[in-house]
Amino acid sequence: MIDPDAAALAFDAAFVRRAPQLAIAPETPLDRPALRDLMIACSSLRDLLPEALLDVQFASQDDSFRATRPHAMRRVVMQADAPIARIIIDWQAPGISHGVDIAVHPDHRSSGAALAMLRAWITVADESGLACTLDVIATNPAKRIYQRLGFVTQLGEPDAPYNVMVRQPM
Repeated sequence: MIDPDAAALAFDAAFVRRAPQLAIAPETPLDRPALRDLMIACSSLRDLLPEALLDVQFASQDDSFRATRPHAMRRVVMQADAPIARIIIDWQAPGISHGVDIAVHPDHRSSGAALAMLRAWITVADESGLACTLDVIATNPAKRIYQRLGFVTQLGEPDAPYNVMVRQPM
């Protein structure tokens, strides 16, 4: 198992090498309003639900991530001192690193943040001999990016709303 603090430091360094125009920092409680806005901006339900329900959805998701992955690395990507993306990686399971959440604000999807986060994660995982796993909505266009980076969809129920994707270390 990899030391999570060492993994986080290596992740930050790998991210900065790939995206020097962006900044990355550990998530703090002060980031919560920006992360709420990010989740809502990325939600496919943002135009269907009232803001109060989107707030509940954010709180529920955040509580779930904190309860199920309490020691996960949580990072916020900044551009011009404004949060534009976030990533949560759990380094705790033997032999794997799990991408709990990856989100980039729709207005910043061509900033390089997503690819830099994913490649930094993969770099640290490969150097540590860890597989990368993530769950993705079956219809999410990001699946194509994950596939280009070596993630493979695991067999499961064909009509499942989520797919588990795995990338073996290289």
